[in-house]
Amino acid sequence: MPDIELRFHKDMLVLSAPIDAVLARQGIDVVRDRQYLNLMEPDAIRDALNLEVMAGAQCLVTTTEDITRARLAHVRMEGDAARLADAAVRIAGELKPQHLLVEIGPCGLPLDASSKASLNENRIQYADAARAFDGLEFDAFLLNGFASIVDLKCALMGVSQVSGKPVFASVTLAGSQVGKHPAEAGRDGRPPIAAAQGASKTPDESVLANLPVGSAFSGYSLVDVPKHPNPLRDAALPAEKWPEALAVMEDLGAAVVGFETADPLGCAVGYVTTAMAQTDLPVLAQLRVPEGTPARSASGLVPLEARDDYAIDTMEQAATKLFAAGVQFIRATGAATPAYTGALAATLYGVDVLPRKA
Repeated sequence: MPDIELRFHKDMLVLSAPIDAVLARQGIDVVRDRQYLNLMEPDAIRDALNLEVMAGAQCLVTTTEDITRARLAHVRMEGDAARLADAAVRIAGELKPQHLLVEIGPCGLPLDASSKASLNENRIQYADAARAFDGLEFDAFLLNGFASIVDLKCALMGVSQVSGKPVFASVTLAGSQVGKHPAEAGRDGRPPIAAAQGASKTPDESVLANLPVGSAFSGYSLVDVPKHPNPLRDAALPAEKWPEALAVMEDLGAAVVGFETADPLGCAVGYVTTAMAQTDLPVLAQLRVPEGTPARSASGLVPLEARDDYAIDTMEQAATKLFAAGVQFIRATGAATPAYTGALAATLYGVDVLPRKA
């Protein structure tokens, strides 16, 4: 596999979606059995990951988000981290992806920021998880799903303590503007984070001409407008903490800064704008696809930013907007299927990252 750092600030790259939705459709209890499948039914994991490769994902993400000792203890596998890491990397490596990222999620232990013992215990959880991948061939770690800045610090410190691999760091964000059109969020129509910090407006629409796709209606879709926002199922960091999270990521050596959100696209673009203004590191945007079909009200041709959910028919437009904002890495998460990955990959195939403005 090529060194992924050689592609930073150059190529637009799509990360594979989680395979939970595919496994769940097969009747698998994902929460209970995902890790067992890596060891006992590798073909099931391989087939699901292969769908992501076939959809066009250049970066394949392993199914190891539960690899910390505390999370493995919930399925009585606390002593199997090394076996799980080896199996997961071997399964994904057999598909020969361009790049392989190994995911580590929050350990879930109670964390007392004022207690040195508590901080050390959390840090050790992540150090041990990263150590499980010693000697294996992969491109980078993906620290993903964090909703606590203190926990994120522990993870970054723990991984850097035992490995020199690049780290993609990502927090889950939820803003107070969920369900609102960006024009309602800021006085000048900018996304809430950018408006609050005085950051520059979303890049001019002319940059979208660099994409080999699109139409006169690329900013619109014929849909029923959702009546209510889709709440995040997991814990999330308030959007106001995003600049602080960015500072922590940069200070503690992350190679890529990222976020996951179910907030409307205008808010996601605002998060990217904030990152571009605050750091020179590549940015990862993960769009969380809701489960089920949200309630709809009045139908019609509406701006994409007015929608508060991500669906297959909005992935092309979402990729276009985020590309224009400066993102390099993009991923569909939540209930996303390979079709979502395919829509992102088809939109961004062969496209270079926009150069940063001086």
